[in-house]
Amino acid sequence: MEQKKTEHGAKKWFKILTLSLLCAGLPSGTALAAKGIYDSCFPRYEKKELYAIYGEFDYRRVEEKLRRVLFQFPSEKVMLQGYYYPCDGAKGMVVVCHGMHAGADDYIPFIGYFVSHGYAVFTYDCKGTYASAGDSTVGMCTPLVDLDHALRYISNDPTLSKFPLFLFGHSWGGYAVTSVLPLHKSIKACAAIAPFNDGYTLIAEKGEQYAGPFFGVVKEGLPAKFLSIYQKFLFGKYTQLNAVKGINSTDIPVFIAHGKRDRVISYYGQSVHSHRHEIRDENVIYYEGTGVRSGHNTILHSEEAVLYQEQVKNDLKALKKAKGRDLTEEELVAFCDGVDHALYSAVNQEMMDEIISMFDRTLY
Repeated sequence: MEQKKTEHGAKKWFKILTLSLLCAGLPSGTALAAKGIYDSCFPRYEKKELYAIYGEFDYRRVEEKLRRVLFQFPSEKVMLQGYYYPCDGAKGMVVVCHGMHAGADDYIPFIGYFVSHGYAVFTYDCKGTYASAGDSTVGMCTPLVDLDHALRYISNDPTLSKFPLFLFGHSWGGYAVTSVLPLHKSIKACAAIAPFNDGYTLIAEKGEQYAGPFFGVVKEGLPAKFLSIYQKFLFGKYTQLNAVKGINSTDIPVFIAHGKRDRVISYYGQSVHSHRHEIRDENVIYYEGTGVRSGHNTILHSEEAVLYQEQVKNDLKALKKAKGRDLTEEELVAFCDGVDHALYSAVNQEMMDEIISMFDRTLY
């Protein structure tokens, strides 16, 4: 009976969406094709096998030195997998929000760094990611929705709510931690690495990259009409929020970092850095990644780690070339076992220490 109700509700909302798109002047075929393209950009993401993961980006590699507790909490009607990393005598708690195409485990090096510097950590897999439920990641506002519900969960938990609260997010998660600020005034400070400002703008600017050749034949004006309607249909009030509005809504310290050669979130186009002229920046600290640490992910790591990551990549390519074929699973396991995982995932200490110093200043 419950499934029939759900199916009936889905059909009802689908009809409403279709009617709205038609009222906006979009032919039904074009609108539905655009919906298909949008949805295809946000599939479900499963975790890789351990032998395909280099670095300390899987809890099994660090469980002897880093404690954690598993739990679940709801984000709207979807159950998310949460992870709590306790810290003896914690000064506060950092909520860590992962990037797109990634999950909570991909930020274990940073989680461990916070714990080693006196902060407990709360993190989770977003909808449609790794151990969380959901058939897809839905859309650009998903991390914002999930973070809002995570912070509500924290505020209602007697153990978690006792901590001073801090936010740390990368990319998708960086957009979320800055955009959520108007909704939660208990946050002490916020750090966003390679964040984009607005979900709609990002998709519009990257339309050709996401949709491929088809995007070029869609008549001009479709992105604005379609995205405005469809994202409001998916996310409602959350579409009104973005990073600039979030930062301007508060006077807490905010740390914004971006690599100057970021090819995922353009430093000069989609980044929060490119909106500096719109931000009241009395309490904003800007950090620019340069040299080998100027990329979307390389900004997160030490120079030694970035160079080693490139070496591992080249070693794997050379091994495949020498064998003249793809490696077997046994060969991949053996190669992975030979990687120095701690070095591969070493964090950008300069950046992380600036963030921790900013967090500490709010406490003392």
